[in-house]
Amino acid sequence: MNDRPVDLAAIQAEIRERVQRKRANGAYSDDVRAALELPLPGGRALFSDELGDPLPALQDTLAEEATYAATSQRRFVGAPITIGRRVVIGLVRWWIAAITDRQERINQLLTRAVIDLHDAPSPQFDERLARLEREWRGWRDDEVAASVESKFFAARFSGDEPVIRRQSEAFVDLFARRERVLDLGSGRGTFLELLRDTGIGGYGVDLDPKMTDEVRSRGLDAYTGDALEHLRSLEDASLDGLYSRHVAEHILPGELVAVLRECRRVLKPGSPVVFITPNPATLTVGAHTFWLDPSHRRPIPPELFRFYLEVEGYLRVETRTSEPSETRLREDVPAGPIRENVQLLNATLFGDRDYAVIGWTPQA
Repeated sequence: MNDRPVDLAAIQAEIRERVQRKRANGAYSDDVRAALELPLPGGRALFSDELGDPLPALQDTLAEEATYAATSQRRFVGAPITIGRRVVIGLVRWWIAAITDRQERINQLLTRAVIDLHDAPSPQFDERLARLEREWRGWRDDEVAASVESKFFAARFSGDEPVIRRQSEAFVDLFARRERVLDLGSGRGTFLELLRDTGIGGYGVDLDPKMTDEVRSRGLDAYTGDALEHLRSLEDASLDGLYSRHVAEHILPGELVAVLRECRRVLKPGSPVVFITPNPATLTVGAHTFWLDPSHRRPIPPELFRFYLEVEGYLRVETRTSEPSETRLREDVPAGPIRENVQLLNATLFGDRDYAVIGWTPQA
């Protein structure tokens, strides 16, 4: 259910534009145009050109009291006619007031009934909604194999700590002298330790509560939460750097774009962002090792990730590859086409396994 408030101003603006456009292009017949421009009893025309803004004019018009000149200027019979008109107007007003009062009470009863119906419990609806929620959670858990113990998976597939540390060290200098750097998807806290050791202020956010508990036990600042939800909770220009290793491949493209957009908002001008992700340009990664993690959504080609940053307004965007494949074809073959083919195969099949895309928020 969509809980966002209805933008009445936008709806009114659209209605005004449609009415004015149809009037301009002659979409209304002569009868309709005459009805729109016909003055209301005791007041002005509802959609006359001089109003310019019909919907607010409608509110003003309804608030106006309709007047009717009861005085007759006819000779001799003017006075009786005037008296008669005033008597009729008085009777009509009494009758209309009675009808209006009755309608008002009916409206109140209907409103109360709708509210009571809305608030009334509906066992069948609640049961169906609960069942759908259970099925949705079950589907999400099944999709990413959430029942697998995370610490065993990390021990087998998440890489050796020295490798992660070496990869992370290559980007610490980008955040030098900064005070509030966010490690989005902080995992074991390797990058947070590097920040602390070099005097850089930072904290981490990760979905896995076991990870964040272990990171906090080492005196590091880490919180459990969803990446996008956390970014949306931050104030504008409240961070001065963001680092995210192996998170982008776990979310859908639309969510990734939303993350980049929120990063633009919460980062101060001139702040760096670094996203590291598996490199599908190396075919052994895109076709095999990427899929060892069942929570991976889809690989992101470097050209596409770079485009995402550029189109969201980041500057000086670049990509860097890292983690060369251990298995490679020997290139000590005769020079010429054979060596060139071997080099091409090595670059295509056994290239670097990861890449980082780096960008900077515009200066103020």
